[in-house]
Amino acid sequence: MNGNVIFFDGGGSGIRAKSESVEGKSITKNFAGFTPGELPLVDYLANLIIDFASEVGGPIDRAVLAVATLPADDKQYGDIAKAVLAKSEVKELWICSDSVSACAAAVEKDGVVIAAGTGITALAVGKNRTMAHPLAGDGFLIGDEASAYWIGKMALNSALRARDGRGGDSEILGVACKHFGAEPYQLTHTVHQLDRPVHSIASFAKVVSKLAESGNSTAHAILDAAADEVVLLATTAKRECGGGPDFQVALIGGVLAPDNLVTKLVAKKLENHGLSIYISGKSSLDGAGILATMESPGVFQPLIRAFKK
Repeated sequence: MNGNVIFFDGGGSGIRAKSESVEGKSITKNFAGFTPGELPLVDYLANLIIDFASEVGGPIDRAVLAVATLPADDKQYGDIAKAVLAKSEVKELWICSDSVSACAAAVEKDGVVIAAGTGITALAVGKNRTMAHPLAGDGFLIGDEASAYWIGKMALNSALRARDGRGGDSEILGVACKHFGAEPYQLTHTVHQLDRPVHSIASFAKVVSKLAESGNSTAHAILDAAADEVVLLATTAKRECGGGPDFQVALIGGVLAPDNLVTKLVAKKLENHGLSIYISGKSSLDGAGILATMESPGVFQPLIRAFKK
């Protein structure tokens, strides 16, 4: 589709926006991220689109919103669309998970993309790109294994066990207290009362990775368990999609950056299953841009809510 488009991609750590016009002009902007329950979802997402559309100016043929936290029901989807279409010059709006934009960017044939940042999500396509199979992406309350939040939480759990004498790791306890600026018996209360506790716990994952690299066995075991979860997503996706030997496994997000220890652990474990990491060189925001210019949703049809004026 040729036209003026805007598109968004992101989650807990931040939302990125970009515009592309038929004249070749482009604007990029970063917005604050959020996790479920932190703010009114419908108003925030609708205003995000409306404000950026106003900044870009002029008619916009399609807007694509690909985010980690999606509306809970049809009414919320409809309320976002109603506000955007009434208060901006957006003609068409697509709303989907950030797993869809990640898959559009990172998987070129049959395969799975696993995107791990504050949370984690995965989406596979198979049978010559005629089917889509979502995996994980269940949020910090009931899932998100191998996400930055999960890694940080598991390390904090070990720290608190060490504080109580229930095992755990005393080195992680000391590092956690320093990181969060708390005494051992205040650590729990300090973390719970942070402005964005989920985001802050996820940020602690970087510290855990450094500990693992320096030889801390508990931190290494947490990252190894995270790698197992990522490989489970990949092998499950291949099985459910009837994937062959060329099934692509793409990794996206801060947790799974190429130089990270957990990524290296994943690569070794994938080899045992006859799989390897596929690198497309495109970002999730690039994927949202691909969606913005598609003639139709194609294989992603069941996963995209589309609205028109």
